[in-house]
Amino acid sequence: MKFPICTFDAKVGVLCPRCEERLRNGEITDADVKASFALAKLAVQVPALDKLTLKRAYLIDGDYVLLFNQGEARALLSNRSLMGKLKEAIGNFWVTEQTSDMRQFIEDLLYPVRILTVNVVWIPDGTRQIKAVISGSRSANFPVDLVKAAKIVKAIKGDDVVFEFERGKFERGKFERGRPRSAVQGLKGS
Repeated sequence: MKFPICTFDAKVGVLCPRCEERLRNGEITDADVKASFALAKLAVQVPALDKLTLKRAYLIDGDYVLLFNQGEARALLSNRSLMGKLKEAIGNFWVTEQTSDMRQFIEDLLYPVRILTVNVVWIPDGTRQIKAVISGSRSANFPVDLVKAAKIVKAIKGDDVVFEFERGKFERGKFERGRPRSAVQGLKGS
């Protein structure tokens, strides 16, 4: 596995003078260091992690946000046992890829939630806002904290994001076999 710090430092758990200098200069953060140490320990137990590259780590509201190389986040997100071990190692965390594609960034961040569309809305004052439309409707047991997700996008990408749920596509009970319920009831009564 590759880290923002030296691989040797990550495995040993102590920073070399070069990495300490990078930490002081702000090239890497304390979150990068702590996440690298935890992932290096976990990589010894889980060989699947050796194929991944941690690009950056952020600590936002007590949760770690791990940015991996493009194409690597999905492999990690789809492995439930690996995600459980990672949660034990570092606590609450979010996984996404270091990418310029906002849709991909948000899709990985909100996994397993399905995103229908991501649009850029230009505000009259010249700023922009991202609008992400989520498939389905919000329920009590929704798997993702959207407020934290919006803070993460703002902190990492610098853009405000608004999450909306799709509406009006299909509401259970309004339609039966493609026809409005009233039409179906009228046929049954005759």
